[in-house]
Amino acid sequence: MVDLHNHSLYSYDSKREMEDIIVEAISKDVGILGISDHLDFNSNDPGNMFYKGEEQLEEFLYLKKKYSNKIKLFLGIESSYEEDYEKKIISSFKKFPFDYRIVSLHFVDGVVISDWIVEIEKDKGSIFEVDYEKYFSQLESIVDFKIFNILGHIDYYKKYSKFQNHQETFKRYKNSYERILKKVVKYGIILEINSSGLRHKCKEQFPSLEILKLYKDLGGKVVSTGSDSHKSGETVFGFDKVKRIVKDFKFEVYKP
Repeated sequence: MVDLHNHSLYSYDSKREMEDIIVEAISKDVGILGISDHLDFNSNDPGNMFYKGEEQLEEFLYLKKKYSNKIKLFLGIESSYEEDYEKKIISSFKKFPFDYRIVSLHFVDGVVISDWIVEIEKDKGSIFEVDYEKYFSQLESIVDFKIFNILGHIDYYKKYSKFQNHQETFKRYKNSYERILKKVVKYGIILEINSSGLRHKCKEQFPSLEILKLYKDLGGKVVSTGSDSHKSGETVFGFDKVKRIVKDFKFEVYKP
């Protein structure tokens, strides 16, 4: 198994030691493990400027050597993207020797997505009354950034949505998804299958099967697999389903 999306105490929202993640992964027969902590610069984000790259790199290299005969370890990063912070993101990408870079949409119009979703869905009685267009506009700007390997949890909005029938959202915004995924394929960006949605009220991986089928139909061949773990027990959570999806779509799993 390959799990490239795990957060340690170098992320503001996790308390796990990197070594604890590694030991858990080994116990679950994970062959390739990636640590990908948050890199954020938005002043509204509690993780703003939290990342301690030099400290993490030193510890990671020690652990990589210590467990070299038991598991393949890689150091990645998950960065939120907003145009205002593009120079800082690029600078950090150059500063540290990351094996891979995940970029994800966590903010819309400078507002953290959990708050943004609540606001736009407020007083709405149906999913058909909600305008998600700004989400897709922001998502496309991420893809146009290009300087990364993996696009994280593409339909992340459904994690916080009060509505559960997001197959309808896909139908409404299929043209937006198609435009974005065409660029993903063209630029050689890898789409992430992120199992963390299975732990939340949406009860579905990111992205949905409909999105994955569209990616495949547009020429997408490679996916990354990640649990987006933050707590003990979450590494490779839901990977039985992830492995079935990979097999059914005949995707190649990305390995750094």
